[in-house]
Amino acid sequence: MRSSLLPALALLGPLLLAGCRQDKDPQPNPCAAAQANPLSFRFLENYGTPTPDTAYAKQDITFEGPGAPYTSYEWRVGNDARVFTDRQFSLYFYEKDAGDYRVRLIARRPPNTKCFPNDDGVDTLTQVLSLVPRSFRKGPIYGKFQGSNTDAPKDTFTIRVFQGPNYVYPNDPAVAPYDYLHNIGRGCQSPYFSIGLTWRGIDFIYGRIDFRCLEESGRGYLTTRDSIRVEYTQYTSTTDLKRVSRVFLGRRVR
Repeated sequence: MRSSLLPALALLGPLLLAGCRQDKDPQPNPCAAAQANPLSFRFLENYGTPTPDTAYAKQDITFEGPGAPYTSYEWRVGNDARVFTDRQFSLYFYEKDAGDYRVRLIARRPPNTKCFPNDDGVDTLTQVLSLVPRSFRKGPIYGKFQGSNTDAPKDTFTIRVFQGPNYVYPNDPAVAPYDYLHNIGRGCQSPYFSIGLTWRGIDFIYGRIDFRCLEESGRGYLTTRDSIRVEYTQYTSTTDLKRVSRVFLGRRVR
């Protein structure tokens, strides 16, 4: 009798242990996603368009640090003797200032000694900002981008950001060319639709209803080297002067 129970008990033991293990899920590691130095910052051109490392000179460049948990900031930009202590600040660079600038940020936060016993809460990051003269007309924002508005994803069309002759003095080589935008909103083909342009972004206000344009106004920027996002408003039609907001997402086709 006793011998017949032994095999059954031997099988029952592992099942009980397995049941206990299933009832107790492993606890997540609170340090799994932690970084010893999580510091980051970014550069913004005119109109607030972000750029990772390159921008045109002859404009304001904004330096933007992270928010919480950081509580204090010390910036050094190139050979500038000043120390900037705001989370975000702007500097104007003239055309003659084109070149490379080492940008260093020292930021402080509460130490994370639970995950990193030697953490002192002081993080340092250095990045290089390259400023290109405006005469260099080969910014990545130029090109053709095919995509659609987010409210009509199947209705694809192509927009174009390009440089062309000054439409006021098209035959005068001494007059600087203009930067233009075509086909935003969809169908807008005005030859006078000039824009403000940065290395990776555009800003535009077209104050006319002509050439199938509906007084488009907005800004756009490259989210990657070959992807663009344009946020804009326009009138719904030539007769209904109610403005509607749209977002165009496109991929480079040239």
